[in-house]
Amino acid sequence: MANKTPPASPPPPPSPAAPRLPAFWFFAIVAALGFVTLLAYLNSFKSGLVLDNSVVIIEDPRIRVWNHESLYNIFTRNYWWPTFESDLYRPLTTLSYLFNYCVLGEKENVFGYHVINILLHWANVSLVFVIIRRLARKIEIAALTAAIFAVHPINIESVTNIVGRADLLATLSILLGGWCYMHAAESRGFKKVLWLAGLGLNALWGVFAKESAVMICVYVFLYDLVWRWPQLPGENFIEKLQQAAVQFGLRGYVALAPALAALVTVRHWLKSMSPVFGQIYVDNPISHSWMPFAPTMAGGVAPDNWFNGFLTAIKVLGHYLQLLVFPATLSSEYSYNQIPLYGEPNQSFENLLAWLALVVVTAIIFFAIRLRRTQPLFTWSVGLFFLMQLLTVNLFFPIGTIMGERFLYLPSVGFAVVAAQGLGLTAQTLGRGNRAGKYLAWGLPAFIVIALGARTYARNVDWYDSLSLWKSATLAAPNSFKSYKGYANSLWDQGRLGFPHDPAEQEKALDTAIPVMEKGLSILDHPPLTIDKADNTLFQDLGMMYRIKGDYLTQRAKPDEAKNYYQQSLAVLLRAEEVDHWVNKTSRESSLTRGRLEKDIADVGNFKIYMLLETTYDRLGDLPAAEASVRYVLRLVPTEISAYHMAANLLYRQGKLNDAAIFFIEAGLLDNNDADAWQGLAAVYQTMGLSNLLRTEGANHLLDNTNPIANEQVNAAAAGLVQQFLDAKRYDDASFLRNKFINQYKISAELLPKI
Repeated sequence: MANKTPPASPPPPPSPAAPRLPAFWFFAIVAALGFVTLLAYLNSFKSGLVLDNSVVIIEDPRIRVWNHESLYNIFTRNYWWPTFESDLYRPLTTLSYLFNYCVLGEKENVFGYHVINILLHWANVSLVFVIIRRLARKIEIAALTAAIFAVHPINIESVTNIVGRADLLATLSILLGGWCYMHAAESRGFKKVLWLAGLGLNALWGVFAKESAVMICVYVFLYDLVWRWPQLPGENFIEKLQQAAVQFGLRGYVALAPALAALVTVRHWLKSMSPVFGQIYVDNPISHSWMPFAPTMAGGVAPDNWFNGFLTAIKVLGHYLQLLVFPATLSSEYSYNQIPLYGEPNQSFENLLAWLALVVVTAIIFFAIRLRRTQPLFTWSVGLFFLMQLLTVNLFFPIGTIMGERFLYLPSVGFAVVAAQGLGLTAQTLGRGNRAGKYLAWGLPAFIVIALGARTYARNVDWYDSLSLWKSATLAAPNSFKSYKGYANSLWDQGRLGFPHDPAEQEKALDTAIPVMEKGLSILDHPPLTIDKADNTLFQDLGMMYRIKGDYLTQRAKPDEAKNYYQQSLAVLLRAEEVDHWVNKTSRESSLTRGRLEKDIADVGNFKIYMLLETTYDRLGDLPAAEASVRYVLRLVPTEISAYHMAANLLYRQGKLNDAAIFFIEAGLLDNNDADAWQGLAAVYQTMGLSNLLRTEGANHLLDNTNPIANEQVNAAAAGLVQQFLDAKRYDDASFLRNKFINQYKISAELLPKI
């Protein structure tokens, strides 16, 4: 028998042919899409630096100056540095803020930031048009899809919200990479290599804008599964799988390897340096439910019923679908207990919604699979909607929040395609009738786009400032405790900042804010949460408000009423402290399980809680407790100058004059220009009956170190500072200070702690 010649590898199947479109009309459509986008977001330029924008834009020193140090810190620090410890790494996004703030010179003027965001959104809209034109083979479906995506209000949190730029950049990288892959699939030779290089480069820069850009891997897999897999040669699944390994894997997916390697390396590097906080229950109750492939929870917390978490995640998918179809109520916050866990008592309606969502989601997926041969675009769109949420849906591993409208930015493209197909089918049916039907066929899609755009325009107003945004959140998410916390803080800020010299108006604003904050507290306390699920930020803010209210009453000579508020302040701040200590304990245990050494694990916590506790204890006359609180602040943040002042003043009032002097000297050693520290030290010396120990030479404050008391105090302060940084596990800073004290202040090395 003659040997059979093995068949040659089949050529890559062509992508669905896009309808020809003259260049003029192509650019006209793209320009029209840009105009529609601009109309919907025309009033977004007034939106301020709300929510995370205040941290990323206002508090990030890296974007202030374009120099080597800024660039070094952008590429070597986490995204939230220096405000938070995090394992998120988005240097290209931070670099774009540097471009706005420093290069364009806009600083905190929001106009230019919004211009960049809208241009990025328009770029994504244009890419959606060209991709769907290629897949749908119908220009009208592509244009309508892009228009719905352009104006849908679900995307406001990624467009109007300035820090949504990370989503815009990640989506841009995925769409550009996907476009390159579609061309690579039908190319050969050097052209194929070029297109695959484009895929790889877009994936690589994308993961450095936002880690979700790694979903380009799922995007190209979905394209192959729907459009290329059916055309592969082979008589059975195994033969087709072998062909796919060569055609898709070795000749395509390998281009994604550098991006994947970079992402894994960076996240491993950041996780090795970052404290472990675990998932916060009140931000995402699903995080305490066991899920397949979920990492072990910090602190050995016993997980809740996994099935409850699964159905809750499905219910969230149902909420997403509802918001896409009818975006009447939109919220920036969905914290506890806006979306109750499935199975909670007295939540029969919510439990029913979970089952209804399961039925709807299952039906959609079933029809997408069933129609994969006759309606591949529908199958692809459904796949895009669901698969692009794999990182955020809480089905396989928990994330930081139970629900967020920003997660729908790219998935909403899949919804827009299905909506455009449905409207196109409706228009085709109506167009077969009389003239009125033909007008309606054109008018219905136009009406939908206009209605969505109008809703976007109206929703943009909520993002003007924190007060309007949080007020809208309390209306749209009335069971979310953070909505009330944010609204209460905004009410207080409005009075505090709006009337800086009018205590009566400030107290009036405070009296309005406290009941709102207490409503958030009632959500947390009904039912009461266990320590592993509790939140301390609301306790912290409410404790501060109670204490300030007490101060107003003290000023009005109402000591009994003031004391009542001080006691309420202490009660909620102690709850905050309890949670904070638990977080520190579990973070330490998790760090140990990850192989970190005890000597390298610093205490973590919210130092502001202890600053507030110091003040409240002080108001109640418990100076030793106040001193203990401020000493813990220095253990967490040894650079907090105000804490040294607090400690010194408390010691001074307790008659511990030598210790008070040492703390004032420590503040002066950290910042020689701290005039308050030297004035405080002068007051201490005056009480001690010492004179002529301090003098000023220009901007420098000098101690007479020939005096044995002053010399002893300087030595003790230097040793105390070095030890303070050692206790905080900041070994580099401790070493720097130690060398400075030895070389500049001529302090004996034997008097300083060894490192």
